[in-house]
Amino acid sequence: MSLPVFQAACAVIIVLTLAVMARRVPWDALLRDYFALALAGYLGEQSCIFLYHHYRYATDFAPRIGDVPLLVPLIWPLVVMSARSVAVELWPGLSDRVQRAVVVGAIVAFDASLVEVVAVRAGLWSWAEPGHLGVPVIGILGWGYFAGAADYVLGLQNRRRHLLLLLVAPLVTHGLIVSSWWALFRHTLRLDLGKSGLDSMVALGVLALALVLRARRLGHLIPLAVALPRMTAASLFVGLLWTVARHDSRYWLHTAAVALPYLVATSFRPASPRPSRPSRPSRPSRSSR
Repeated sequence: MSLPVFQAACAVIIVLTLAVMARRVPWDALLRDYFALALAGYLGEQSCIFLYHHYRYATDFAPRIGDVPLLVPLIWPLVVMSARSVAVELWPGLSDRVQRAVVVGAIVAFDASLVEVVAVRAGLWSWAEPGHLGVPVIGILGWGYFAGAADYVLGLQNRRRHLLLLLVAPLVTHGLIVSSWWALFRHTLRLDLGKSGLDSMVALGVLALALVLRARRLGHLIPLAVALPRMTAASLFVGLLWTVARHDSRYWLHTAAVALPYLVATSFRPASPRPSRPSRPSRPSRSSR
């Protein structure tokens, strides 16, 4: 799959995903969240590349603003917003904002593990250090750091939360990247993880599947309206993977570890409106008898 075809497909998915989301969220609220996340995502990306020089995008990945291709911050909001919807549907009891932010961050990091390894294999971007299938662990977690911070800010009952998002999400992301780097990743997990990385990914997939099965037993499923845009985007990356690593079983095992929990969690029946209960006729009062 050529890069222009991939970029055109991404643009179509962005438009279709926004149209699907607008059926559940009013357009004005949807676009406010979307553009605030897009700008915050750009600020986070550009500042990370400028400060750390830890990764870079392919030169033919264009158009771009500074070091970041325009398509990236346009996709970023959909990843975060979709993860927020998944968290609400599977774990509706998450009332604590910190807990929910952690869950959203974990979902995005889980998704990013697939996006990262496929994109790096396809040459869309590259990292300065190895890790799991060419991606350092901190590179995957960085997605989750931003998403968790963004979810927390968007959950505030504050009219200026979109302005706060532009400041808080990038700053929290940098804080978590730097602290986790000096506390852990500077000293370990910096080499090619090889089989241990793949084993860890499979273990995470099994854990995610167990959590999904528990949620499913409680009747919590991902509606088709939420799952369909995610499946469409995932299919694009599966198609990209087919063109660059069709015979490499490591990538397909990784893909299966990520995809299976979502397939089990998805309700493939379109949501139908609940029939209204007929009102009972009122009983005559004693005085009217």
